[in-house]
Amino acid sequence: VDGFVEVWDYETGRIKSDLRYQADDQYMMHQKPVLALDFSKDSELLASGSQDGQVKVWKVRTGQCLRRFDHAHDEGITLLKFDRTGTHVLSASFDGLVRLHGLKSGKVLKEFRGHKSYVNSAVFSVDGQYVVTASSDGTCKVWDYRTADCVHTFSPVTGSLETSVHSVL
Repeated sequence: VDGFVEVWDYETGRIKSDLRYQADDQYMMHQKPVLALDFSKDSELLASGSQDGQVKVWKVRTGQCLRRFDHAHDEGITLLKFDRTGTHVLSASFDGLVRLHGLKSGKVLKEFRGHKSYVNSAVFSVDGQYVVTASSDGTCKVWDYRTADCVHTFSPVTGSLETSVHSVL
């Protein structure tokens, strides 16, 4: 595992050499290993998150870093997700937090706090009104997107074995 972010052609199984920066052996990169990636809906932007809690947003066509969140989290990034407009990025982490980052402002806009272990997955609801998260603490939480309040927690049945939730779709 390294800090390189490479764009591959899924049909040929080769690095995309039509991206000039990659043809010149220049790559998007982090100082620490990259743990999470997500493309924007139009595939123009790529968010990458590393083991040291840093998030970067890249313009895929040029390899230019458009935005850096050097201390997005205190621990490694487990998931990144663009919103449907491509102007915000949701990040989840081993620190148990989920944060919403504004690409224009470069700031953390919201924090979804309440899991007792690291967060494995997070998605926006189709209507954009909620964020749903899943954690190694065995819970799934539904959050109000506007207020960042937890509106519902789904927990394992009392007395059941310890459970970890790895994904929400």
